[in-house]
Order: sequence, then structure tokens, then C-alpha cells
Amino acid sequence: MKIARMMVSGLLLAVAPLAAMADDMSYSYVDAGYAETDIDGLGPSADGFALRGSIGFGGNWLAFVEYADQSVQNVDLETIAVGLGGHYGIANGVDLVGHLGYFEVDVGAFDDDGYLFDLGVRGQIGDAVELEGGARYTDLSDGGDDTALFFGGRFHFNETWALGAEYRTGDDSSTILAYVRASF
Repeated sequence: MKIARMMVSGLLLAVAPLAAMADDMSYSYVDAGYAETDIDGLGPSADGFALRGSIGFGGNWLAFVEYADQSVQNVDLETIAVGLGGHYGIANGVDLVGHLGYFEVDVGAFDDDGYLFDLGVRGQIGDAVELEGGARYTDLSDGGDDTALFFGGRFHFNETWALGAEYRTGDDSSTILAYVRASF
């Protein structure tokens, strides 16, 4: 967990002085993209598509949903997360962001559910680039818990469209996500 704090602090220090000219970030968006997950000891990576979205409301609150459907060697890997979150401006163009929600994973005939909590920093560099990073904790009923670090970024073509990528690494797996974002 010390590494997660150092990473988030480093990202905050890197983004804060560069964010002075940035506009407010949108917390209402839809992402659609390609996901590839490497599960330790499984062999080849699972890949497929991912959808996620968020709707901002009440100033600093948001509702979110995440869905991924991947497969490897005729085994399907499906994850779903849904919950609430919030964001708090800690500097101009830099927000502290947290999520709390329900998490479900289905791998072939095995399914499990539990909860998730994440905390991270999201910031803008100028008008076109966003960076974010943080840590996500998941606790499944049967599968135990996991803490993963995530890092990502987006390039905004305009107020609506952006291209992004994210890398998440945890105890037993790592995921790469490349996506298109539509903000509204």
C-alpha cells in the first residue's frame, strides 16, 4: 500500500503545476474499447471488449458502471462493477476521485461477487491531456481480496471525443484497456 500512496502522490505532484490552464473535467462519459487480461498461471491472455460509463450529478457525485467480456481458450471471463463515487478538487484541474460499489466476476462455471473501493487522482495537462492513477481494492465472497494499481491517460480531440489507455496490475492479473471516450 505504501507503493500506491507514493504513486498517487507522484502523479499529483507531476500534474498539479501543469493544470493551471485546464477546464473542469467531465464525470459524465461512456468508454468503449478493447481489453486484454493476463492471469498468472493461465497461459495466453484473455481478450475481448469493455464498456464503462459514469454520470455526474449533484456537483461532486457520480454513478458508475463497468462491464468487460473476454475469453481465452474457450473460457469466458466476464466482470461487472456498479456503484457510486465522488470527486473533490484538490488543485486547479486536479481531483481526488473515489468509488465504492458492487463487483461480480464470472469465469466459466465459477462466479463470485463482493465489493470494490478505489481511490485515485485525476488531472488535466492543458486542454487536451488527462492523466490518472490510483489503487483499487476488491473483496470477493469466495475468491478473497486483491489490491491493484491503475494508471491511465486520455487525449481529448474536443470536448466530446477522446482516446485513452489504462493499465491495471494486481496480485494475480494485469489488464490493458484501450478505448474511445464520449463525454457529455
